[in-house]
Amino acid sequence: MKKSYIYILIILVVVGGLVAYIVTKNKNVDEKPVDTTQEQEEERKLVKEVFEDDKKDSSKKKVVSKIESDTDFSSYSSSKQEVGELGDEEDLFVLESITDSKEDGYHSFLFTLSGEKEPHAVATYNATSGVVRVDFYNIEKDSSGIPYQGKRDINVNGITKLYRAVSGIEKRSIYEVGVEDETVFKLTASEGDTDGKWKVVLNVKYPGERDVDVDLGSEEFSREDQEIKGGSEGSLLSYSYSAGGGVMKFVWGVSASGTPIPSVKASLNDDGDLVVLFEDVKMDKVGGKGKTFALPFKITASSDSAGSYLFTGLTEKYEYRLSAGLSPNQVILEIK
Repeated sequence: MKKSYIYILIILVVVGGLVAYIVTKNKNVDEKPVDTTQEQEEERKLVKEVFEDDKKDSSKKKVVSKIESDTDFSSYSSSKQEVGELGDEEDLFVLESITDSKEDGYHSFLFTLSGEKEPHAVATYNATSGVVRVDFYNIEKDSSGIPYQGKRDINVNGITKLYRAVSGIEKRSIYEVGVEDETVFKLTASEGDTDGKWKVVLNVKYPGERDVDVDLGSEEFSREDQEIKGGSEGSLLSYSYSAGGGVMKFVWGVSASGTPIPSVKASLNDDGDLVVLFEDVKMDKVGGKGKTFALPFKITASSDSAGSYLFTGLTEKYEYRLSAGLSPNQVILEIK
């Protein structure tokens, strides 16, 4: 009998030990999953660091992305292109509207005109200014809604704006498409949907955005000294001026080495006249000894040497702003 109890006791001990081993093993499996806490924390940290870096860099530069497109650009080029023929002085046109749209790999600008014959337009690419320019001839009225020296912002894949330039030639309208890098374009013309309507289309391939760190000058009007810290070997290539809304705007078309905008300072002298001085000037096609400009608001600009300009006729109420623009590359002086 004692042996039976002993055998039973031994069996119970063995079975109990086996059950305890199985339970303990299962418990260890359930309570010891793979520790992903550290990996998750590292992942969150990495995402946060990337996000913070993106926020820091976003104020300094743009993200350059590759432009993918299925469009065949073999018929596009950077060479001069024109449509129509220059007619007689009596063959006049009205530029009725300008629309633009984002397309597959390019931006399209549609100029709608009215006139008896096909309008004459010429498109050219200017790498120095960073623009594709289109000239329309024999325009008796421009109803685009964009004022002289005004713009329509585009800011898509390296195409910055549509800018209306001041033309020194009567009955000519000039528009410039700002591009951040080299590109190609295509100019075409066709009849409109109704008689006497014409469509001139300028398609400009997206060049892609470019990292550019440029000082664009002042944002506010004041009578304090103002400065643009730009590149060296500056060139002043052209000028234009206009007035509207109580503001006179004088614009230099420029280029420079290092950055598109040359270094320039503006300040009031002891007589209350405004002095604008470009530093390290390589070429000045605008000013020079003996050059004078009669401007709106009875303001006169004069230049005695390359890169040096004096604006007189200002009163104590006048304020000014010295700024810059890209594509087209400009130094802009506004006086109000």
